[in-house]
Amino acid sequence: MDINFDDIKKEFDALKAAQDLKEESCDVNCEVGEEEGGFIETIQKYMLAPIKCGIYFSRLDIKVIGLMIGEDVQVRQRKRMLRDILRSITNKEEMQAFVDAVNKTADEKIAVYRQLMEMFPHSKEIFSPRIEQNEKFRKVLDKIVADFEAIESEIGE
Repeated sequence: MDINFDDIKKEFDALKAAQDLKEESCDVNCEVGEEEGGFIETIQKYMLAPIKCGIYFSRLDIKVIGLMIGEDVQVRQRKRMLRDILRSITNKEEMQAFVDAVNKTADEKIAVYRQLMEMFPHSKEIFSPRIEQNEKFRKVLDKIVADFEAIESEIGE
């Protein structure tokens, strides 16, 4: 079998150029892949990764969030618990209740961060980025609620 490396290099360069074009086409302040798989996957992606949402949601936290919106889920993997809660959400009001419950839980954890920052001023560089990440996560949740509202208004027409 005779392999022509020049052709392979040309194909690779073409693919790389196409990828570079795709990345450059994103507008300012757009987040790549923010909602590729729907709201369940987006929320899971953020809530289950403390680096993305700024805080750690334990199984107990997720269970309490579920109870706050009237959904009693079994304690199992955090991803499955969260998925079970999110699958029960069918309208904007339920989504808003979920977001409120998540924000209330996050506020309790952030209050601890702020208290630690006051008691130990040098810890500010550790906790400040976490608080900023949580603000970004809240914006993602608000966008999801707005999307629910837009979908409901389209269906209602």
